[in-house]
Amino acid sequence: MKAILKTCIAVEERVGEIYQQLVAHPDANEELREIWQAMASDEAKHAYRIQLIADRLESAGVTKLNLNADQVQSLFDRAGEILLDVQEQNLSIDEAVYASVELEDAFMQVHLNYGEAGGQPDLQTMFLVLAEEDRKHTAQLKAYLERIPDGTGLEFSDFDET
Repeated sequence: MKAILKTCIAVEERVGEIYQQLVAHPDANEELREIWQAMASDEAKHAYRIQLIADRLESAGVTKLNLNADQVQSLFDRAGEILLDVQEQNLSIDEAVYASVELEDAFMQVHLNYGEAGGQPDLQTMFLVLAEEDRKHTAQLKAYLERIPDGTGLEFSDFDET
């Protein structure tokens, strides 16, 4: 249990680092920089929340959870790929926003799945709250894309705000 929650924390921190670095993207306008800065701050808060819950579970003697380690590791690996692309400045501004949406959608799915984890109400509640915050991040990024400054907008055919 401790290992999987540590990986969850590492994912949140890695994604926060991605957003922090995207703040300096040469093609980002002020609005997008503010969005990424707020998201970076949120990811740090998410990591902190997970650590608090992990500590609480450990002190309560909980040693096993119904969480999928492969799913979290996959997200950690994908975030690493995106971080490398950001560090090497391999992403256009549109690709950077799409990558951010991809991460938030993946986060939301993992958090929703973990919100279903049985037997630990604190953990379930925390992951459901994180999923809602991820949904808000995705909606904010997609709204930005729909009204990008050149007026062309970008579309997400599979987006459903429900």
